[in-house]
Amino acid sequence: MPRRFALGLLALLVFLLLALLLGRRILSPSATAGAPAPTPTARPTPFVPPTPIAEQRVSVYFPAREGELLRAEARRIPASTDEIAVLRALASAVLDGPRSPDLLRPFPEGWTLRGAFRLRDGLVVLDLSPPGAGTGAPVEGPPAPEASLGPRWQTGSHEELEAVQALLVTLAKNIPTVTKVALVVAGEPAETLAGHLDLMHPLVPDLSRASSDPPLEPPLETAPPAPTPAQPMSTGTPSPSPEPRTPPPSKARPGPRTDVA
Repeated sequence: MPRRFALGLLALLVFLLLALLLGRRILSPSATAGAPAPTPTARPTPFVPPTPIAEQRVSVYFPAREGELLRAEARRIPASTDEIAVLRALASAVLDGPRSPDLLRPFPEGWTLRGAFRLRDGLVVLDLSPPGAGTGAPVEGPPAPEASLGPRWQTGSHEELEAVQALLVTLAKNIPTVTKVALVVAGEPAETLAGHLDLMHPLVPDLSRASSDPPLEPPLETAPPAPTPAQPMSTGTPSPSPEPRTPPPSKARPGPRTDVA
């Protein structure tokens, strides 16, 4: 009897040990590895508005339709501590022409700026490019003296002087340290632009030509109207319209029968 009791007790212990191992295996994380992973909750991405580009207000001078003075037009250019970048932006604005209908374009269409250079003693060099010459790659320094070039467009002396002074006055009014401006064309010294004004020496801005009136505000650029969406076109074969149905002829009812005696 004691031997049987001992064997039964041993079998019970083995059974409990196997049950414990089986329970731990069922409850272990490896057993749940095949279960589907929980779906992460989608979170909206916060909208970060773009940083606005800092701008500075400048006055660009153009000939007026009425009067002999140059009128200022308000413009906004990217703010920059680089004076050369400001010089290029101002000169390019003059060459591009005004936006207000009360002002006139000083240079013919097609004239562009190849480069701007700041020298000592308030001297600025502007390198202009005539129509059809191409802007070319801007050089890093002032152009070297080469052969002189002749007139670039046909106009009167008054119009040529107004165009040049529009450039000079615009630079001097916005950058007071500018006192003299030398103009070259296509990277080469030019005797004149239209045959009247001598460009072989630096020119001085004539600030007496600038009007004291407040700058004109350019008209706001309105966006073009949105196109009207086109109506969808049917690609199926149109069904024929039903023909009017003619009602069948009604049969005449026989009248009452009368017997004749």
